[in-house]
Amino acid sequence: MRFVRASNAKRFKNAETCTAYEYETGSKDINIARIEIRGRYPLEGGAVNNEVSELVYVEQGEGNVSVNGILSGLCTGDVILIEKGEEVLWEGTLDLIISCAPAWTKEQYTETS
Repeated sequence: MRFVRASNAKRFKNAETCTAYEYETGSKDINIARIEIRGRYPLEGGAVNNEVSELVYVEQGEGNVSVNGILSGLCTGDVILIEKGEEVLWEGTLDLIISCAPAWTKEQYTETS
């Protein structure tokens, strides 16, 4: 078992509109983070995880997600599965819980223009 307190989550900003709180368990198979979106992310283009699928739970808020150009509205309680290789962009005021398998790494993440 691995346990991470909320107070020990690693905070970092992906952009002015995106703040992440990563719960570091040390697992390479799966990880989880809380993401706050306040506007559009990424600021331009989209984002692709080349090796990671994401299971996203909308903890609170409203907004939109575009996956491979298909726009969907989101609100509190919604769940979306984003498969590896899919291009995504977020917009709105959203607090997301995102679990990635295998565990997310910056090296496999790319932004598109």
